[in-house]
Amino acid sequence: MFELFTSLAKRAIVVAQDEAMALGHDFIGTEHLLLGMAGVPESTAGAVLHQHGVRPAPARAEAVRLLDAMGISGTAWQDAADALATIGIDVEEVRRRADESFGPGRFLYPRPPYTARAKTVLELSVRESRDLGHDRVGTEHMLLAMITEGNGVGVKILTGLQVDPAGLRSALLARLAAAKS
Repeated sequence: MFELFTSLAKRAIVVAQDEAMALGHDFIGTEHLLLGMAGVPESTAGAVLHQHGVRPAPARAEAVRLLDAMGISGTAWQDAADALATIGIDVEEVRRRADESFGPGRFLYPRPPYTARAKTVLELSVRESRDLGHDRVGTEHMLLAMITEGNGVGVKILTGLQVDPAGLRSALLARLAAAKS
């Protein structure tokens, strides 16, 4: 499926994975996808998000606030590291050796799985692209899909930041129409 995604969309997905890991989450949800899009400001979705005041740091803080309120903490990776330590595996030593071999931060492991809702958003992004007559999936399609899906933490972050998802959708579609002209 990812072969249909543009390089900027793929980069946003990698940023989403990195955000999940940095927050200590053992999953990639719509909140991480939103952070990924906001973290690539030169992309179409990133530019529209920035125009609407959605920046990575405040969006990340809102994600943490919402997830904490839902009882989801960022300790999953620490729990895994603690479990590995009980059988004699020093995760920090593994990380140090990986950095020596591949370069600092180049080898990140393991990548957390996508939530069902995040998978749905990625699948819907392909449909959004096709519905607009596009042959590639960009960040704009990912953001449209997230808004269309409408129930994920990513959309809750937007509303928590006082951004109207419907207004964001209209602005994104207007930008796409202007680019076509």
